[in-house]
Amino acid sequence: MSTGMPAGIWLTKFGVIVADYFGHVPYHVGSSLDRKDWRDVDVRLILPDEEFTERFGDIFRSSETDPKLAAITLAFATLGQQMTGLPIDFQIQSASHANERYPGPRSALIEITQEP
Repeated sequence: MSTGMPAGIWLTKFGVIVADYFGHVPYHVGSSLDRKDWRDVDVRLILPDEEFTERFGDIFRSSETDPKLAAITLAFATLGQQMTGLPIDFQIQSASHANERYPGPRSALIEITQEP
């Protein structure tokens, strides 16, 4: 992703907030990892199947068909866009769904800090 240092820092901060809320690290995926002509920044939260089912139902459910999943997806996408200034495409997927359909590279959005 060639967004410059500040946007990259904010993207990581967004990832930390998502992880704090859900207890799972989100991933930066898709074309913005390795192409200069990317359209949006894909961020995926991959939940264990059991947890996804507990929160949203069927593991192959989509935010396009499930109002509860759509609401949380839109809320976090908007937060990410506001924090980073980037066109964030945020999605929550079950592990089975993500691993079956999207095997590409994933970059964990984690913050690494040094002890003083």
